[in-house]
Amino acid sequence: MNRLRSALVMAAAGALLAVPAAMGTASAAPVAAPAVKAPEPGCAKLGASGQWWADIHNVCGHTISASMEVDGFDPSCIQIGPGGVGRIGLDVGDEPYYAYEC
Repeated sequence: MNRLRSALVMAAAGALLAVPAAMGTASAAPVAAPAVKAPEPGCAKLGASGQWWADIHNVCGHTISASMEVDGFDPSCIQIGPGGVGRIGLDVGDEPYYAYEC
């Protein structure tokens, strides 16, 4: 019985000493996660734009109501079908920043 107890004590001591060494080794070399760009939320995405106009793309499979953030007062919401593009008229000096669902 003494040999069995000695063997169990030695095995337990070895296991206790091995765990911190393995933990120390794993945390010694931190690995940086690759940068992941999160997709924009919602279905409305700002498309092409020019003086007096801007396009909004509906990237979803259902009809949405959308507008865009501009300097000053935001244009009224428009309805855009699934996968479609809607054009919004802008005022002089309006700079579109992003599209959003209304």
